[in-house]
Amino acid sequence: MFNNLEQEDLKSDADRHLELALKRIEERRQQETMYFNIYSRIEVHEWLLKDSVRVKAFRDAILYNESFKNKTVLDVGCGMGILSIFAAKAGAKKVLAVDAASITDYAHRIVHDNGFGNVITVIRGKVEDIELPADIDKVDIIVCDWMGSCLFSENMLDSLIFARDKWLSAGGHIYPDTAQLYVAAIQGQDQDLGFWHDVHGFDMSAIRRRCESLAVVEPVTGGQMMSQVCLVKSLDLYKEQRQSADFRSFYELKVTRDGWVHALVAYFDVGFSKTPQGIAFSTSPCAPWTHWNQTVFYLETPLPVKAGELIKGVFAMKASEDSIFDLEVDIYVDFEGSQKSVTSQQAFVFSSSLAVDGV
Repeated sequence: MFNNLEQEDLKSDADRHLELALKRIEERRQQETMYFNIYSRIEVHEWLLKDSVRVKAFRDAILYNESFKNKTVLDVGCGMGILSIFAAKAGAKKVLAVDAASITDYAHRIVHDNGFGNVITVIRGKVEDIELPADIDKVDIIVCDWMGSCLFSENMLDSLIFARDKWLSAGGHIYPDTAQLYVAAIQGQDQDLGFWHDVHGFDMSAIRRRCESLAVVEPVTGGQMMSQVCLVKSLDLYKEQRQSADFRSFYELKVTRDGWVHALVAYFDVGFSKTPQGIAFSTSPCAPWTHWNQTVFYLETPLPVKAGELIKGVFAMKASEDSIFDLEVDIYVDFEGSQKSVTSQQAFVFSSSLAVDGV
């Protein structure tokens, strides 16, 4: 009898694990569907194409580059196909433009309307699921606008790394191929959070506490900067492995002027090392605007600071356990100032939907 009970318990445990696994698979499928539906919207791609810093960097890295002549190019996440068209115009022999969103219907038309239908083949599907044409085993170049807000949101880097490992030939090039993530202290635009203290005479500060657990994508100006910057992550796309978004890094921020620090800001730089001109661009608050804006992490306790003081801590990031496209960030702060000392830890959720809320 006891053996029968044990077997039933084991079976019920196995059934529960299977049920949870199937539920997880279905949740991920729904997340992917929602994500690719967002990137099927024309206005999202219009927003990307109007980012002149982004487009000019890719254009100059591809269009004025002899390395593309007579090469086979893979465009991962092609969108409307602008990078594929640059590659074809630069002399590529063959360009494979891949995207899982239905925007590929428009990409196909755009490619043919501009006379590149004999060079560019548009393929709809996740790069992890597709097969290249039978006559192509490897590609010479991969182009991919993989960067999300805070560099790692949307989890597209893993797709690029998959494509690199499967199809990039020995000695092949990736555009872009370097990236650096930085943090700095800023004087925040605190009026957005302060609003919740008095909403038509009522205290709704409970909402503020919720807001303080969310990373915010918004434009930050150079005038808000309160410290020097600190590098927390550097990437070489020829060497990176999957799950690069999981890391911990110590930071030390030297305060540059007296005032208040309301938040930490994260931004990134990107480089194209295989270009003769050494093309790069920055999403710094001190650089021209890009659609990535900056990512702001509001602190529960603002810091009164004096020039020369140090804000130390740990910046930890990992992929979200609830969504394959989102991030979880833990920020530890250790500040011993002349006016106040603060030691704190805050957990933030970064949702990929934040990156397109303004569209």
